[in-house]
Amino acid sequence: MYRLPGFKFLFFILLLSVSVKVLEGQQSSGEAIQISGIIRDEFKNPLPFSHIIVLNAGKGTIADRRGRFSFVVYPNDTLVFSSMGYERKQEIVPDDLDGVHYSVDIQLPRDTFEIKEVTVFPWATYEEFKEAFIALDLPEDDYDRALANIALIQTWMELEGLPVDPAASFRIAMQQHHNRNMYAGQPPNNLLNPFSWARFIDAIRDGKFQR
Repeated sequence: MYRLPGFKFLFFILLLSVSVKVLEGQQSSGEAIQISGIIRDEFKNPLPFSHIIVLNAGKGTIADRRGRFSFVVYPNDTLVFSSMGYERKQEIVPDDLDGVHYSVDIQLPRDTFEIKEVTVFPWATYEEFKEAFIALDLPEDDYDRALANIALIQTWMELEGLPVDPAASFRIAMQQHHNRNMYAGQPPNNLLNPFSWARFIDAIRDGKFQR
């Protein structure tokens, strides 16, 4: 019995062509519909650049920066709406619409999930951590550092001939703050400095300018 070469292959191509035509006929059954709408979150805020996929047709589109979209579908098409960080939502185009326009308002709830607690260590192994901990040079406690800072301030004030008391420290701090805001990097003018005038008046009262 003689057989044509490649008969099975030709039969497969013919069957595939018929199947594609049947699917196209099923997809195109019914009148085309212009679907339009907006995709929002649960607080009615637009979700820009969300994705819309026609599941049964293998096509889709992307919403604009205001979450709006508009494209052509057919009755009974399955639409999937999605956006990063939100749950997907599936809608089926009704087959009993009166017109060729279909408007939808899609709301996607936020997709939240919990992950296990992760602890990050700067050491690869416990042995490395142990060696680093033993070699750690711990600083002095806050109390010792505060005493050292106070001693440095007292020494500086004594060298400057300033009284060592809280009120004097407050006045000096306020004067420095005033100078920074007043002069902003320019050389100070002591004629406009109230602290300089106060020291000048105190000097006159103490008789420091008398010969």
